[in-house]
Amino acid sequence: MIDTRLWSSTPFRNRNAFMDLTGQIELFHKALAQRIPRTYPLSPIGSGRGSDWMNGLQDQCAAAATALGVAQPPDLQSYNLDDEGDFASWCFQVGQYHRLLAVAAGLF
Repeated sequence: MIDTRLWSSTPFRNRNAFMDLTGQIELFHKALAQRIPRTYPLSPIGSGRGSDWMNGLQDQCAAAATALGVAQPPDLQSYNLDDEGDFASWCFQVGQYHRLLAVAAGLF
């Protein structure tokens, strides 16, 4: 399992790196779902395209948090990923929150 905090180093405006990141997030949630006694819906979030994708990620994180009994995720859907500062903040926030989920599920 990759340390999700590394996601914060995803380079801005690098489509391949971003697709790798979103694919890792999708695989992370598949691995997480296997560790959680309560099932939660898995969204196809590996594409990383459109506002629906960000909403799906938010919903999926919220469902995982509920299943694990941890704090709900911060707002992950209101960032402008075309802005370098927002992109960096979003990558950091996503990585940190997923670390919390991984620790709660015993993946680390």
